[in-house]
Amino acid sequence: MDYRALANELLSNMTKNPKMQFQKKVDDLSNGEKRILGHLVIWKKGVTSGEISEKLVMSTPRVASALNSLSKKGFIERHRDEHDKRIVIVTITEAGHSFVMEEYEEALSMLEKTLQKLGEKDAKEFVRILKRITEIGTEDE
Repeated sequence: MDYRALANELLSNMTKNPKMQFQKKVDDLSNGEKRILGHLVIWKKGVTSGEISEKLVMSTPRVASALNSLSKKGFIERHRDEHDKRIVIVTITEAGHSFVMEEYEEALSMLEKTLQKLGEKDAKEFVRILKRITEIGTEDE
């Protein structure tokens, strides 16, 4: 099999098509704001901006910019650590949590419609292959 030709065909098709609706939905907040909010939902106790930068592989200036924007929108709060006042902990607000859940449901609905259009066999195969690609990507880490 000519994997190079197959890879070329894949890249060609990926660049021909504009982003699908569900991809636009996931990407529509700037500076990684959605990624940060999504992870803050998981990190219920809160995290420092440095931990966000490290765990999401984002530069500290980018994280700072995103946190400032999220704070202005009322989606996060920052407060001093009880034990070490030098440390600032970032947590998600109820408004931020609600926003993430609404966006998640909307993106999930869009993706569900796309998978339905693929049909059961192709949808299952697509998810299986995407899962395998993700596994391969983490093998190198």
